Amino acid sequence: MDNVIGGKFKLGRKIGSGSFGELYLGVNVQTKEEVAVKLESAKTKHPQLHYESKLYMLLQGGSKSMFVLHSPNLTMVFSGSLVHCSSINAIM
Repeated sequence: MDNVIGGKFKLGRKIGSGSFGELYLGVNVQTKEEVAVKLESAKTKHPQLHYESKLYMLLQGGSKSMFVLHSPNLTMVFSGSLVHCSSINAIM
């Protein structure tokens, strides 16, 4: 697994796991801000991270502080940060 997700978030140590993915300590490589990164396999039969990211957006009051990572295998990322890669989905 690549230790930098979307060229923006460097993965650190694993801090948890559960039925819907694994949780890692991470760092934004540009700002050095610490983040939590949740990963799930892109091959999962019932992906949950997309719905989880929408819930976080609602809890933030629908804030649209978004940015986009430009890569053929990535889609939109928001400040609660959802990344779709070819082999994993990640939320920061």
